[in-house]
Amino acid sequence: MQPVRSIRDLGADMTMRTHVTAVVRACFAALRQIRSVRRYLSRHALLTLVRALIVSKVDYCNSVLVGISGQLQDQLQSVLNASARLVFSARRSERIIPIAS
Repeated sequence: MQPVRSIRDLGADMTMRTHVTAVVRACFAALRQIRSVRRYLSRHALLTLVRALIVSKVDYCNSVLVGISGQLQDQLQSVLNASARLVFSARRSERIIPIAS
């Protein structure tokens, strides 16, 4: 069985690019909301919100993301990097790998 480029659901075509773009948009919107209340949250509460609102969206049905382009992978990775920066109060210019280790 060969993978297909798009799916049809209730009459609407959806490509992987459309799906990833929607997930990334929703995640960054949630990150902006979390960022606005970050100073009132403990680290534990902040992690719980990020897991519930960000990681769950990126992780949902991730098995269908097998074989997506590097560009789409980079978009999803940017969401996870922004989440790590938010949790660890890092600047955008800082690398994530040393922070998350």
